[in-house]
Amino acid sequence: MSELWYSEFYTENLKFTFRVKEVLLKKQTKFQTLEILDTYEFGRMMLLDGKVMLTEADEFIYHEMMVHPAVLLHPSPKRVLIIGGGDGGIVRELVKYKEIERIVLVDIDAEVVEASKRFLPQLSSGLDDPRVEIRIEEGSRFVREEKRKFDIVYIDSTDPVGPGPIGPAETLITPEFLKSVKAIMREEGIYVAQSESPVYQREYLKNYIEKLKKLFNTVKPYFIMVPSFSGLWSITFASSSISPYGKLRESPLSLRYFTPEILKASFQFGEAYLRD
Repeated sequence: MSELWYSEFYTENLKFTFRVKEVLLKKQTKFQTLEILDTYEFGRMMLLDGKVMLTEADEFIYHEMMVHPAVLLHPSPKRVLIIGGGDGGIVRELVKYKEIERIVLVDIDAEVVEASKRFLPQLSSGLDDPRVEIRIEEGSRFVREEKRKFDIVYIDSTDPVGPGPIGPAETLITPEFLKSVKAIMREEGIYVAQSESPVYQREYLKNYIEKLKKLFNTVKPYFIMVPSFSGLWSITFASSSISPYGKLRESPLSLRYFTPEILKASFQFGEAYLRD
């Protein structure tokens, strides 16, 4: 009996390989190759241009650690912007908070949204919340033209660095984009971005931090463990008025991974790892 395996390359010399039960979807959208695979170890998995975006087994780690630190550090988050994240995972976590009044999701590819609704309903469950506004357009254009101000901005993009195709995320790391984002953030705003593997894209992460330091008073990466992302992954926190080590508001939620203790350790790990 033949077996199907799928490999994601982290460098030209290193790949992570999954055994696949079934290919549920594979298509070329206007912007990228979209795949939904059913795997033995991680359940259903979404890939864009051959890179794992999420899996059923461990997406909660990534999404909880992306969303809840900023929401609980901010004194009163009302309006939130997400660039990318068409799968709905960030939205699902945000709609758990009654105090958030508006969530704007901007994704370039409508087919990612539709695929998540079809194949990953537990992930996309928040997209129908009446507070959610879905905009299908290019993220950098949206932030250039937007007039509203946001309390928190999340960048949940595809990988902006190689190997392999880079895709539409390349525009989301330019100085022009970052300045445009800063311009639509409130004074007490928080910026949160997925910032790649600190192991395999270490130089990218360090350069990204330096770009953000030109705009924000405080820029701190924190590290999380996501098995399907080859292990260690980084998220970067930036703000000009809120400390990542500040007091967290009490969460009314029962979460699977996030705790204040894990967050503190994640920031400390990030600082120690990147120290020259």
